[in-house]
Amino acid sequence: MKQIIAKMWHALRTHRNALIIVSVALTLAAGAGTYYFIRVGTQESILTAPPEEVKGKIITLRALKKDYFIDYHNAFSTIVRQSLEFPEFITLDYTLHYLQDQLSKAQSGKILLYCIFDNKDNKLIGEIEIREKNDEDPGQFGWWINEAYWGGGRAREALKLIADIYFRLKPQEKSFMAHVRLWNKRGYNAIKKAGFIDVGYFYEGGKASRYIVEYRKK
Repeated sequence: MKQIIAKMWHALRTHRNALIIVSVALTLAAGAGTYYFIRVGTQESILTAPPEEVKGKIITLRALKKDYFIDYHNAFSTIVRQSLEFPEFITLDYTLHYLQDQLSKAQSGKILLYCIFDNKDNKLIGEIEIREKNDEDPGQFGWWINEAYWGGGRAREALKLIADIYFRLKPQEKSFMAHVRLWNKRGYNAIKKAGFIDVGYFYEGGKASRYIVEYRKK
């Protein structure tokens, strides 16, 4: 009888400690005000909201803020805009209106969007995003990095970080798509090197106009 009582008391203490740990974890998460995650067994953590910042080895992702608008405009070069089919010449006012719209979409959950910062000089060097699925805009993924920072694995690390966030926010999703214009060979090679795979072509006016590529959950 003493052994049975001892086992029951041990089980009660273990259960109580587990409840305390869960309570503390949730309290700390609520205090952070941005996100928290739940770990179940060996499964990956699940995010309930996008983190404000995620630091990698060579770049850091930070959620878009009005404080970044000017630096974004300065990094959003002519070369970058050409590959994204933006106007060759833009004004600061153009960028501010565009970013305000992007910020509204991010805050409403229509787009997962981060500015890319280089860890060596802490400068804003680009942007990366995953949009919600939309039949009128089948491409979901977009990115750019200022040409002064091309190479070195910055884009690939940014993709890895945002993909991890996306799949933890949406565990039911298994992939996301990107479209690349057929003439944009550099962009196509970069996105394939980063881990996207070919799945077909997008047609406009009866002719293939874009590569359709897919990034799948690892």
